[in-house]
Amino acid sequence: MLMFSFNMTQIKCYILFKLIKKSLFAKIVGESITSFHCKTIMFYTIERTPPSLWCEHNLMFLLLLCLHVLKRWLRLGRLPHYIIEGVNLFDGKLSKSLQKRLLVYIDSLIRDNLQDVFYIGIDNIGYRLQACSMRHIVQAGELRGVCLRNSIKLLLKFECWKRLSKLQLQHHQRISHTTFEQDLKYVIYKFYENSTNVILKSAAIEWIKHLYALHISMQGSSYLRLRNVLDSENIRRVKYSLNSDVASSRLKFASMLYCGGHLRAAVRVLKDVEGRYHSNVKTVCGCRIIQGDRDLKVFANMLSGNTDNEFSKYLTFCVKLLRQESYCTPFILLFEMNRNISEEEVAQRSLVGKQWMDIAEVDARPFLHYLQYLTYGGLGERGNQLYALRFLNSYICDARNRIHMYHFETSLNLLGHCYEMEGNYESALYYYEKSLLRFSTNNAANWHVRRVLRIISG
Repeated sequence: MLMFSFNMTQIKCYILFKLIKKSLFAKIVGESITSFHCKTIMFYTIERTPPSLWCEHNLMFLLLLCLHVLKRWLRLGRLPHYIIEGVNLFDGKLSKSLQKRLLVYIDSLIRDNLQDVFYIGIDNIGYRLQACSMRHIVQAGELRGVCLRNSIKLLLKFECWKRLSKLQLQHHQRISHTTFEQDLKYVIYKFYENSTNVILKSAAIEWIKHLYALHISMQGSSYLRLRNVLDSENIRRVKYSLNSDVASSRLKFASMLYCGGHLRAAVRVLKDVEGRYHSNVKTVCGCRIIQGDRDLKVFANMLSGNTDNEFSKYLTFCVKLLRQESYCTPFILLFEMNRNISEEEVAQRSLVGKQWMDIAEVDARPFLHYLQYLTYGGLGERGNQLYALRFLNSYICDARNRIHMYHFETSLNLLGHCYEMEGNYESALYYYEKSLLRFSTNNAANWHVRRVLRIISG
């Protein structure tokens, strides 16, 4: 039943693994490694690997993962049966001396980037792999050794954060301002009650930080709604959640400061974000998927030349702003909370769309430069304001950045609004209409176009 559950890439990986067993391992250990060993290794590998990694273009890397799993069991001198507890599949099949010989060979095979695989003659498999351009990737060594392991770790971190973002989205639907503090205490209690290992506790702490940040932001919005001034106590409480990712928490803080009239403080926070936001930061979104955003090479390129393994420095969430945070939200993003212009548009939304379209969600990097444009404008620093606008324009219009923009139409709306504030209504309409080409319905650009046309017509 487990074998029948394999997808096409898993089947291909299993076949390739069996060919290695038959043509390469057999020279060292004869028939001691069986198909059942290969199946068991596959089960353990699949169990430890996110489903999104099982794509055909990752086939050689997946095979490498299988070999790493086999290498670990050989080092321990036992391969546990996947289903029956207490059974060692090496017993009676692979002696200790043969285990050592196979371990030395697999170690060599991994160090040589699987080059022996391309010389397998059975079914012309070596030639067929070369035809798929896989040999070039492996020979180039783009994802070997430490780089491969760290790329996989970063991908797993990305997947974990994506799930966290989806959980946030679902939780936001049930938020009540009056019971939020009670809900937060309950969530903290439940997470620690169910967190039986270090990894789960780490995930729990990250989740709690984001909930706490949301609570602070909602309180700040409530303060501003009542025309109270944000005092040092409000600001001090924000600090706890600032390190949850590269940018999103800090950007929400900067937005709160801007809306509260603390423009100089907002500028300092934005400068801090800009300093942290290096070119290899990847956005994590819980409601949309970009084709290729889970490709291992994307993560390898992010880590290229870097020795820092603190993966939180490479990831940022999209910035989510709820209705309960309206008074901490720049005016133009309130339209994102009311994207539809008719009830028919609401009916067109997907299930996921219904979960997030009543909140404002924007990619972190465009929001950074939009906030800079607003704050420098409020301070009368025209040179810095125009610089922020140019940077926002070049970032959004550069096609290479599309893989980091999950809410491209919203970014275009922000850019259009900057030109609208500049009095350049022709450019504003251009970007709003470009946004509508992306999504013609459930898009706040419909409101923006109508507003600009009314301004033009007087």
